[in-house]
Amino acid sequence: MMRRPRRSAEETREAILETAERLFRARGYSAVSIADIAGELGMSPANVFKHFRSKLTLGRAIAYRHARRLAERCSIEDLSDPPDRRLTTFLSRLSREHVRDKRENQYLFEMIPLVLEDPAKGGRIYRRLVEEKLCSLIAEGMEEGIYGPGDPALDAAAIVDMLGCVLNPRMISCADPATLADKTQLIVALVDGGLKNRVVK
Repeated sequence: MMRRPRRSAEETREAILETAERLFRARGYSAVSIADIAGELGMSPANVFKHFRSKLTLGRAIAYRHARRLAERCSIEDLSDPPDRRLTTFLSRLSREHVRDKRENQYLFEMIPLVLEDPAKGGRIYRRLVEEKLCSLIAEGMEEGIYGPGDPALDAAAIVDMLGCVLNPRMISCADPATLADKTQLIVALVDGGLKNRVVK
């Protein structure tokens, strides 16, 4: 019987991530064990634990990858639009993609709180991804004189706080999509107006 060629550590880690994500998509996080993942890969659970110290660590790695893909889907590719239009489009798209993700990838979507609530260093990764995109657009808008002077990083953090009521997975799970859309448009209008018409203290 021919032995399988040995995988590198990076290849093994990626295989674990891909297999675990496939199983989590199909059954949900709670219904899949490390033994299930190891069995699919023809390895022992101990080998999985060599790469991920716990199921929670593995779940967070997958939720992070999914959250990053979700944020990337909202990126604005048409750089010919002014930054204020790209920012409002990004915010609206972010809300729509969250609602769509809840419908099409329910089990993975439900894992996003694993990232949002990660208390370890590097936690709250998804929030940081969104803040970085907003910060870049706000800074560009300030440079072009569209937005008033301010601190783009603080602005981005405040905007993400405002979006909590329409982006939080638990809120999306129990809210009506039309209500979420209306709230999103109101927040987008407030953000746009606030950045353009700052009150200087």
